[in-house]
Amino acid sequence: MSGKTALAVFLVSVLSAPGALAGDAEEGAHGGSAMVVLSWDESGQFGPQTPGTKTAGWQEAIDYCVEHGQDLYAKGGWGGRKAIYHVQDTIRIPATQDFRIDGGVYVINWEGPADDPAKDLMIIDSSMNCEYHFGIFVYGGAGAALRIRPEHPVPIDGFPVVVETEIKSQGLADPQPFVRGERRAGTGLVLDATRAGITCSRFDFVGGILNFQTCVAAMGSFRQNHFSCLHLHTNADKSTLLTLGPGCSQNVVEVAIGVDMGAEDVRGIVVEGSNNTFQMMTRGSFPRGNDLILEGAAAGNRIDVIHGKDAFDPADFLTDKADKATNRLTWVGGRVPLYTVEGSSGTWVYTQRLYPACVRLVGGDVLGMKLVRGEDSVDCYESCRADILMDVGDELHVMSTEAPALQVRAIGGR
Repeated sequence: MSGKTALAVFLVSVLSAPGALAGDAEEGAHGGSAMVVLSWDESGQFGPQTPGTKTAGWQEAIDYCVEHGQDLYAKGGWGGRKAIYHVQDTIRIPATQDFRIDGGVYVINWEGPADDPAKDLMIIDSSMNCEYHFGIFVYGGAGAALRIRPEHPVPIDGFPVVVETEIKSQGLADPQPFVRGERRAGTGLVLDATRAGITCSRFDFVGGILNFQTCVAAMGSFRQNHFSCLHLHTNADKSTLLTLGPGCSQNVVEVAIGVDMGAEDVRGIVVEGSNNTFQMMTRGSFPRGNDLILEGAAAGNRIDVIHGKDAFDPADFLTDKADKATNRLTWVGGRVPLYTVEGSSGTWVYTQRLYPACVRLVGGDVLGMKLVRGEDSVDCYESCRADILMDVGDELHVMSTEAPALQVRAIGGR
């Protein structure tokens, strides 16, 4: 029996078991049912019919799971028009361990209070060894559709953290996905590790994250995680797809990015973190150099650009404002065209950034030249008219009476 078939058989047995339907939650808890069932169509133990609910039964179902030590199954449904949970207040998953939320594909639709637009749709506190598999979040507020913020201690190990946890969703979207225009507030996903660390966990967004002022924002001690989004895109003017703050390190980030409907002034991935690996597929339409922006603090990151052009010019895709020349860039297809760098007379220092290159002196009255790598240096004046192989971060110190010129030939593709 395949895994999917086994799961289907298991869920049928859960839903048909005594105590599995509305009104029998307590009997179901003590009658061997492995999961509490939340359903949009009132066929589960919790749902829109739950007395006094402002979360279509979500908060009450989670609270019940916490009290009785059970997992949660949220019912979806074929067709995408009926399986909708209309939510007026924030859903909160408290600090927990060994907890699983599973389910079909459904929509959690935010209908939060107009007098408190900054309320989040869902907040996940600390989690250790948890698995959360969600449907689609639709959110038009000024807070976050999904905020992951470890703050309180997990119940067994006794400290706040998100660790060894998998969070998966079919996607997060603005409520007007086909209307272009500026979104002045609101974030899709916030990975907030400013209070406690988020580490050694997996975040997978199979569908899109789209049309927020900022689609994804990671901050604080967000480290050693795997993040993937198969379609990170927007039609929101002046928006940003993903930001990775200065404390974010040693993460693997895999994204496919793009701009829809001619949206203007869109930034793709903005990096301040260090020693991360990016695999970035891009279909373009960003302003030149805005697919990826390396800010001053960005260091030691490895970026692989998968693009659809016949030729590749890094300046078309990337803006490098990093303080240190330690970030590395690779790309598929095409070669970077030869380009010339004009120096200045006296002592001029050329630093190789982003990719290795062969560098050759093609102009100027040169008196001396040396290659510097860290604390080491090599005199290369005798061979100054030949190619000099430079790695990322290498410096070429050129002494001249007439401004020199260097021809640079990139060798960093793959």
